[in-house]
Amino acid sequence: MRQNRLQDPDTLGDKIFKFAFPTLLGAVAGKAFKSVWDSLVAGGRSAGKGPRSGGAEEAEQQGLVASVIFAAASAAFGSVISTLGTRGSNALVTRRRNRRNAK
Repeated sequence: MRQNRLQDPDTLGDKIFKFAFPTLLGAVAGKAFKSVWDSLVAGGRSAGKGPRSGGAEEAEQQGLVASVIFAAASAAFGSVISTLGTRGSNALVTRRRNRRNAK
């Protein structure tokens, strides 16, 4: 185990960055996505695009469909952002490690 630790090129800071950066990026992107979604959905309903009066069942179905669409879109967006964040953090750590080893 000691040999593995000594051969590992990542420092503790590198490991923390590789974990924290994609996590924070995903959280911020998720909040931004939710804010944009809420503004679009709320804006569409306030503009008279909501269900017809007297259609409580129709409103419930539209709410369910909107929830499913939001969940799918949010998951896809979160997956893309997480992947990009992981790639970016790995690239930054690798570049930093190469600079450190070149000195």
